[in-house]
Amino acid sequence: MTRRFRLMLSGACALLATTLCLAYGQHVRDEAERVRAEALERYGGEVVSLLVAPDGLEAGEVVDRRNVIERDWLADLAPEGAIVGMESVEGEEVTIPAAPGAPLTSLNFRDSEDAVEVPAGHVALAVPVTDDLGLPPSAAEGTELVAYRVSDTGVSLIAPEVQVLRAPSDQGGIGSRGSVTLAVEPTNVPSVLASGADGSLRLALPAPDVAGEDAGATAPVDVPAEGSSDEAAGAGSEGEGDAS
Repeated sequence: MTRRFRLMLSGACALLATTLCLAYGQHVRDEAERVRAEALERYGGEVVSLLVAPDGLEAGEVVDRRNVIERDWLADLAPEGAIVGMESVEGEEVTIPAAPGAPLTSLNFRDSEDAVEVPAGHVALAVPVTDDLGLPPSAAEGTELVAYRVSDTGVSLIAPEVQVLRAPSDQGGIGSRGSVTLAVEPTNVPSVLASGADGSLRLALPAPDVAGEDAGATAPVDVPAEGSSDEAAGAGSEGEGDAS
């Protein structure tokens, strides 16, 4: 085997190795893009990684990697001012309590003079404003609302008393349509958070005579799914036929 042949063989092997490396790199990029596309299709939109306090945070607590984790969130449903990087808030002191499972936002780190006053026995939540939320245009600070969850099986009441602490504001960022800050009773926080995260949350303005607990008594707690009323009517007609 001549020296020239060995050099040609070495060059061919090097070229083949480079080609294989490039092909493998492209395969990895294509696979990552495929996984991302599947995730976007599954979630129905762009996904971002937000900071979430699994057990909640009280005023005065310091943010660190023991009490905050990163969790995927649908970008269109992310609260306004949502925190997307641990570096920006690690070591910072919380001024407004964060509910368990709620994304941290700039609201949780407001200066005391800018902080909203949360009623006793309630938790402040920032909910992104979307076209489907149903927030009345007249909703201002102090407005009492009722929260419902809309699903394929109907509508259910999840919070009969929700108070507006801060009216919607649009300052860009992740929650580009702005958000509304609500005071919610602790027992209703998980339902409101879950409904807000999947886009099924709806807010309604009750009349004065059905405000508070009365809203739960008069609200449609279980509305039948579309088509069930027709089935009920059909069943009634069959019953009348049997009776005749």
